[in-house]
Amino acid sequence: MACAEEHIPIKLTGPEQNEICFGCHSLTALKKRLPTGKMVTLFVDAKQFDASVHSTRTCTECHTDITYLPHSKVIEKVNCGRCHYINPVVSTAPQKQAAQYQESVHKAALLRGNEKAPSCQECHGAHDIKAAVDPKSRVYRPTIPHTCGSCHLDIYRQYAESIHGADLEKGNLDVPVCTDCHGEHSIRSPKDPLSSVYATKVPETCSRCHASERIERRNNLAVAREETYRESFHGIASRYGDTAAANCASCHGSHDIRPSSDPKSSINKLNLPHTCGKCHPGANENFGKGKIHVIIQRKEQAFLYYVSNGFKWLTISVMAALIGHIGLDLLGRRRKRRQEKLA
Repeated sequence: MACAEEHIPIKLTGPEQNEICFGCHSLTALKKRLPTGKMVTLFVDAKQFDASVHSTRTCTECHTDITYLPHSKVIEKVNCGRCHYINPVVSTAPQKQAAQYQESVHKAALLRGNEKAPSCQECHGAHDIKAAVDPKSRVYRPTIPHTCGSCHLDIYRQYAESIHGADLEKGNLDVPVCTDCHGEHSIRSPKDPLSSVYATKVPETCSRCHASERIERRNNLAVAREETYRESFHGIASRYGDTAAANCASCHGSHDIRPSSDPKSSINKLNLPHTCGKCHPGANENFGKGKIHVIIQRKEQAFLYYVSNGFKWLTISVMAALIGHIGLDLLGRRRKRRQEKLA
């Protein structure tokens, strides 16, 4: 089908009429030069579109500004929020992805004029969008680090070499990917108190996996990591809002987490003086001699268990004796006043 020269009104009423658009956009040679000088293709693979989640939609449902053919050379960017919003214009189930995106660091970057900041299309694709459970989708769980890494290359390299990235490459879907820690559409700055990676929120985020008995058991992970941190000085300070208190990422790293046996790990015994020294200047090799995540139980740490219980009961006894002493003193004062009245 040849592209028409005169302006012809167009209103597609069914996906079968998308052939009108493919009449031009199925041509691989169809290209456009942007104001920046960059040449981009306008080719749309009809087979890919038919295999996408939008195969039952018409082109003009997304490209709403196209009302005649041949259309203007300047086309508005598709607004996915028309459908994927709390109150969608089109008859679809209410969703909140677009509303969440409005509050994200990506949207903020776009508003600042950063043209490289991602919008829906950069993560999900355009004409080839597939369901998240489809292995060919850009947001298929094992593929997410690659998708995010297309912009965050240095971070992706760190993640790929980490224990999480290495296990994901082996096919372990229990390990966290970018969206598990940072969120999906509502990604916020680590300095934002509402962010899932804000300093005081990190333990809660990590505990989604490291406090899950199912994940711990299936992956043979050390247990009670979240519990032992929560009872530590750092954990208590963090719970009370101290953002300077060490959290999981302060010691283990964030994207470059490695097992303690790895010489490059921040929690390797040889590296602990440097890791602890970030908060405790003058830290030496003695910082790495003690056990960090201590489970104070009779079988695990008998000495600490009895000392801890001894101090607990000693404290209770002293407090009980003090309260009893105060009570007896008050009783004695009361009797003395009564005797003085009778005298």
